[in-house]
Amino acid sequence: MKNKFFNVWLFLCAFAFTATAQNEPDKGQPEVADVFEELEEVVVTAGGISREKKALGFSVEEVEGASIKESGETNIVSGISAKVSGVQVTNSSGAAGAASYIKIRGNATFTSNDNQPLMVVDGVPIDNSQIRTEDLRAGVAYSNRAIDINPDDIESISVLKGGAAAALYGTRGANGVILITTKKGAYGQDFQVSVNSSMEISQVNKLPGVQNKYSQGYFGSYAGGTGNPFSWGPALADLAYDANGMITQDSATVANNPGGVSPYDNLAFFQRGRRLNNSVTLSGGGKATSYYLSISNLRDEGIVPLNRFDRTTVRMTGTGQISTNLKMTSSIAYSNSGGYRVQQGSNLSGLMLGLLRTPPSFDNSNGAEDPSDPTAYLNADGSQRNYRAGGGYDNPYWTINQNPFTDNVNRVFGYTKLDWSPVDGLLVSYRVGLDQYSDVRKQIIAKNSRTFPGGSITDEAWNVMEINQDLTANYTTNFGPIGANFLAGFNSNMRDYKYVGTYGTGLVLPDFYNMSNAQNQQAYESVTGRRLWGTYAEAQLDYDDWAYLTLTARRDQASTFGNVSTPILYPSASLALILTEALDIQSDVLNFAKLRVSSAKVGSEPPFASNATYFNQAGVGSGWINGVSFPYLGATGFTQSNVLGNPDLRAEYTITNEVGAEFRLFNNKVNADVTLYQQTSEDLIVAVPVAASSGFTSSFMNAGTMTNTGVEIQFNTNLVESNDFTLNAGMTFTRNRNKVVELAPGVDVIGLPWGFFGANQRLVAGEAYGTLYGDDWLRDENGNALVDGSGYPIYSSTEVVVGDPNPDYLMGITTNASYKNWTFNMLWDIRQGGDIWNGTRGALYYFGTHEDTDVLPDGTARGETFVWEDVVMGNNGVYAPGTLDANGNDISGQPNTTGVLNDIDSYALGPLSGFTGASRPFIEDGSWVRLRTVSLNYRFDKDAIKSTKLKGLSVGITGRNLFLSTPYRGVDPETNLSGSTNSQGADYFNMPNTMGVIFNVKANL
Repeated sequence: MKNKFFNVWLFLCAFAFTATAQNEPDKGQPEVADVFEELEEVVVTAGGISREKKALGFSVEEVEGASIKESGETNIVSGISAKVSGVQVTNSSGAAGAASYIKIRGNATFTSNDNQPLMVVDGVPIDNSQIRTEDLRAGVAYSNRAIDINPDDIESISVLKGGAAAALYGTRGANGVILITTKKGAYGQDFQVSVNSSMEISQVNKLPGVQNKYSQGYFGSYAGGTGNPFSWGPALADLAYDANGMITQDSATVANNPGGVSPYDNLAFFQRGRRLNNSVTLSGGGKATSYYLSISNLRDEGIVPLNRFDRTTVRMTGTGQISTNLKMTSSIAYSNSGGYRVQQGSNLSGLMLGLLRTPPSFDNSNGAEDPSDPTAYLNADGSQRNYRAGGGYDNPYWTINQNPFTDNVNRVFGYTKLDWSPVDGLLVSYRVGLDQYSDVRKQIIAKNSRTFPGGSITDEAWNVMEINQDLTANYTTNFGPIGANFLAGFNSNMRDYKYVGTYGTGLVLPDFYNMSNAQNQQAYESVTGRRLWGTYAEAQLDYDDWAYLTLTARRDQASTFGNVSTPILYPSASLALILTEALDIQSDVLNFAKLRVSSAKVGSEPPFASNATYFNQAGVGSGWINGVSFPYLGATGFTQSNVLGNPDLRAEYTITNEVGAEFRLFNNKVNADVTLYQQTSEDLIVAVPVAASSGFTSSFMNAGTMTNTGVEIQFNTNLVESNDFTLNAGMTFTRNRNKVVELAPGVDVIGLPWGFFGANQRLVAGEAYGTLYGDDWLRDENGNALVDGSGYPIYSSTEVVVGDPNPDYLMGITTNASYKNWTFNMLWDIRQGGDIWNGTRGALYYFGTHEDTDVLPDGTARGETFVWEDVVMGNNGVYAPGTLDANGNDISGQPNTTGVLNDIDSYALGPLSGFTGASRPFIEDGSWVRLRTVSLNYRFDKDAIKSTKLKGLSVGITGRNLFLSTPYRGVDPETNLSGSTNSQGADYFNMPNTMGVIFNVKANL
């Protein structure tokens, strides 16, 4: 059935292109095409419908495709950063092909691991998930699927932020909607060819500070080659090379070689990234036809040696007038993407974990210049070469060469649309869209890797298909001064996911990565599907071009609802009043004033199978041994899920109330848009404990409530306008406050996935989504940390609130200038607040490689004494009850004045590291001010290029992330260990981010 559908769809695409090439209506006959081309400049709203922005009673913001392209980002989600109020974008890392995460007006659901908005391309929903099959704390930097879209193909992106804007999407609209409109040819356009080529050179933009003075060992004794994990050894200046070139602490050798040992810069491991992006587009059209074809190729070699991401895309779009009242549009896009990815995070094979823990006395590269040179990571006997004598953690060069993760994604998405206008004012449209991709992955963990010393192979394949159909009727008329537009539609949506894989362990032969080489093999398969049916209607009324009322309703049924026969209604209402028109205000100061108000209800689907009890593949084990997994000895085994399905489960819903105002002042030189909103998400699905006698541990139910309240500001001003020179500036401002109001009876906390011992994210009533919890020091009633007689704070295992990863506010500041043929653009990205757990710093304190273990920020050097300071209260703590001084006097409650050593005694053996003490001291402010992009472009005059026969030529240079100011002491605080998920605010050996310079050339033929 699916193959038949795909073949028919391809036939329709071919038919549209045939019509494009051949069919033109008779002269003088009215054409539906004319109606679409004569509209004023408008914004795209729900359903891909274009409307005048002044008529909207809700907030919609649009980003031009040129702005996305100019950002230099290969992922279109990253290209939106700091350009739209109410939107928060996170780039998970600087690894090639890494995911980006987008969130609109906070979080709206508990259960989904994805609070991201629905993504729609040319009216067709597409998948933007990041498919992870590993622990969020480890694995590799996966891609989100929006990366499959070629930025050169984008005409514009509309962001539907509130419930009223997204109401026609019903059950799928709770998180907002991103509407992407792709480029098309134009009627009557001459044949055009455009070639765009760019090259980027990038490098790491920020790394944790490490010390380069002290060697491997402890208590001042050198321990190279012993497997010792610490860097608490002697200073490199007090060591020497022996006759064999080996480091020694032998006093006679050191005396004869007083120069000491040179530190190895482990962070020199990173390389300059190189990215080449080339695209060609062809477009044109006749009187009633248009066509567009694009081909692009991206090759991205990351800052980590061997890491790469490649993408090739092809898109074809054609429009043809079949008859005087029937138009057909068809578009198909193909993308092939994938690459070579590297292990990260809390992972014994993780790149940054092995790199940052390595002492400066050990050269991970072994002097090799080629990162693929096996002498860097192999001993002569073939065993792994690392500073732990083969144990502990993998050498970073072993990781990139021996433990590759490769993926290959083939994707097809597009649509065919028929527009029929049988009578004046009536337009009937049918659109069918397809999004289908396969994601084939292979992960190898070589024998003698520290993660799995026996080695492992994982072969996986994901197949995802979504088919969406919309049938709509749109009628436009007027009743005297009242204009009216009525829309009615039916939507059918089908989503199928199939996941198959095989996992093998215990490799018999080294370097042979076929599943037949694994002693133990386990196969697994998952097949899921969703079905959604909706009917919807919209009525738009306008009075005398100054009052606009829009009413919508959508009625949904879905396979994930507990009772499919029970539909859910999602209504909305919005009102826009143009005060300057209503009051006939004519002024050079106030040129335009508009008030808008809206209220809406939108929804979110329950998790798959939450309304039913399912079975899992069985297995028995203690957690410490391999145990037994089925199939076993030819017998299959399944066990019932611990979660009891709830047949009465309902969809979650969010009610949004929004008010806003828009102004244009001083002859339209100043534009301002202010929005206030309040969102309440109710019936949120929570896993609630059930009686053990039932045979289950929990069951889903609708119980939770969460709110988001905020303000958004969009401001633009034209500072200078003349024939040769223009200058304008703009600002976006976002402030959102999230609160978990209630969970469910018997549920006090919901943990989010990335939790570590002593530091984790939770949902707790009364707190913000994802509030950071962790262990702390014992404190008195005034909040002062309690210190023992030796000067160390006293650990408390009770976990408390230690931070909030949600920012206080976000701001983007733009400057755009043009002088004759020159254009200049600059975008500043500002984030205030948003806490991050710097687990990396906590670990490096323990191992003695962090820069603070050499010299603390206050100037205390290693081996010197300092008085411990509490970062929470900004003091040195007070002595605990019962503390006596050296003379036996009770000093309880007095300020701490006892010094402690900046040495192994305080960190690896004392409570001041992340492994031995509290996590709260490692919660840091993730605020930043960054120069997101700055670009300079030059367009050549036609006279200057007339000898080349080019129609246009421009060159430019763009800087990306060239400046970053932040109090955060790890890698770029924008990175996120768990990638494109709801779990934010974790840094545990994250991959660093990048900065780069892009050179581009564009020629029109």
